Amino acid sequence: MPADFAYLVQMDIPAEHEADFNRVYDTQHAKYICNAPGVHSCDRFLLKSTDAPKFARYAALYGIDDPGVPTSAGWQVESEKGDWATKIRPHATNRTHTILKRIADSGDASGDAGYIYVVQTDIAAEAEDEFNHLYDTVHLPGLCQVDGVASARRYRVESTNLDGLQKYAAVYHIASPEVVESDAWKAAAQDEWAAKVRSKCIGLTHALMECVARHPAA
Repeated sequence: MPADFAYLVQMDIPAEHEADFNRVYDTQHAKYICNAPGVHSCDRFLLKSTDAPKFARYAALYGIDDPGVPTSAGWQVESEKGDWATKIRPHATNRTHTILKRIADSGDASGDAGYIYVVQTDIAAEAEDEFNHLYDTVHLPGLCQVDGVASARRYRVESTNLDGLQKYAAVYHIASPEVVESDAWKAAAQDEWAAKVRSKCIGLTHALMECVARHPAA
């Protein structure tokens, strides 16, 4: 079963600390955090391109049981272990923290995907119900039929410290950056959702990120 919530942590790191940042995150920090009760996994990503005004270069997406997990005693204990807290975290900048609630899934989550394509948006209040219905029943499953799309998941933001973050996010797990530029993707995107509610989206942004590490729960 997929986790009901996700915890998205984004940050930048100066170039001179980047090698240590990646080493410590993957050999220590993510592994320790995945020992905490309520944590299902940690996937780490490197930003490749975006049209969003605020999007840090690195992101970690934790699958968690409930919104209280990142502030739990177990998480706090694990997060202080190793070199992360003393040697790496002080150099991280633009750190943001967002709790996301899973609201829809499509495709095969076990499929091969080296990248994610993140689409974020707000929606006019009068169109929100139709937006969600068509996204879940038409748009998400339709795009998951495109070759190179393994799966997709939709989220609603529960809480964040990032000013202006959109309410909704869809995360498509794709095989390569070319997938979202393909004729098949573009054709699939021209569906009933696009015809009826895309024009009512507010602050629509896109980001392409490469998966650099995956850590399952211990």
